[in-house]
Amino acid sequence: MKRWRRLLTPAIWVFYVAIVLEILFMISPFALYFYSFYGPTLNVLHLSPWTSWLTGFFLPHFSYTTSPVLGYVKAVAGILILSGLIGFAIAFVQIYWAKLVRKGAVTSGFYRWVRHPQYVALAVLGLGTLLLWPRFTVLLMYVTMLYLYTYLARHEEELCLERFGDEYRSYHDRTGRFLPPGVEKYLPRAKSGRGAVPSLTAWLVVAVAAVAFGFLVRDYSLSQVTGVYEERTAVLSPALLSHEQLMGAWAVTQTAPTVEKTLGGDQSSRWVAYVLPETWHLADLPAEPYRSGSGGHQTPADYHPDRFKVLLTRARTHSPASTGVDIVRRAYGREPQLLVHVDLGEQRVERVDTAPAHVVWGDIPTPMF
Repeated sequence: MKRWRRLLTPAIWVFYVAIVLEILFMISPFALYFYSFYGPTLNVLHLSPWTSWLTGFFLPHFSYTTSPVLGYVKAVAGILILSGLIGFAIAFVQIYWAKLVRKGAVTSGFYRWVRHPQYVALAVLGLGTLLLWPRFTVLLMYVTMLYLYTYLARHEEELCLERFGDEYRSYHDRTGRFLPPGVEKYLPRAKSGRGAVPSLTAWLVVAVAAVAFGFLVRDYSLSQVTGVYEERTAVLSPALLSHEQLMGAWAVTQTAPTVEKTLGGDQSSRWVAYVLPETWHLADLPAEPYRSGSGGHQTPADYHPDRFKVLLTRARTHSPASTGVDIVRRAYGREPQLLVHVDLGEQRVERVDTAPAHVVWGDIPTPMF
């Protein structure tokens, strides 16, 4: 048992290493090299309908929404990440300064109110990271991380009771584990046993509840994105377009013979079309070949209201009979087909290009909206 306890602390850092590195590499010049190894791992999850949903996002990543709540998610994520880093650094200095000067148990600063402020800070940091990179895989890893924090906190308290005796017991009784005692006493307490089966059952219940909540958030997010859903096609826009702009651009797009042939030639496929302002560039959408300096999200607000480009993609799905919004819900990826340049004012298609086979990082799962 002690051997397993020693392994848990480094195991927690897997969450940060895997997710933080993914975010950093997404915005760095090393992304191509990183995803040549990481991408295939995610794609393995797509082999089964039981796991393909894990790579999906439950919050909008590159789409603007009509929701005031969703509009602040990234700002809140940044605040949480910064707060978590600062809190962790302060608690870290307190602990290791006490060890350096042989001060004994630390009961001042953050530790005056809670016994494990470092874990609290890391949980806050992890929540910010989850909001910034909201894959379902990250959600499950976050729940697992919180579960491990609770287990380690209990273990550390047992060790401190053995080492410091009544002095630590007195400290234990006047503080909270993760929150100040005045707050913690109002929270419900789980009554699970200490054995492996009760503990794993508790983790499973929380994980299932978290995933269910994630699906509800995803559905709400989709309802706030500019979109129209047809029987075989979902038409989305990352921009906040009017219904007339969205459907006007899509109607003009379908007049192109190449588009008619593509859509009509495969009645069994499901399609996701993205209507973007002509001057927008989103690295998560394979709309144009990569150009140096064109990475990231470029979404100028002063775009021309009549000039659009429409990316037509075939949905990758294990549910080929999906219709309407379920096309997006059940898609685990997309296969780019055509990029259609539309002049809505002139009601004409300017040109039709073959879309790149995938985003610049390769054939990896990127957000659907």
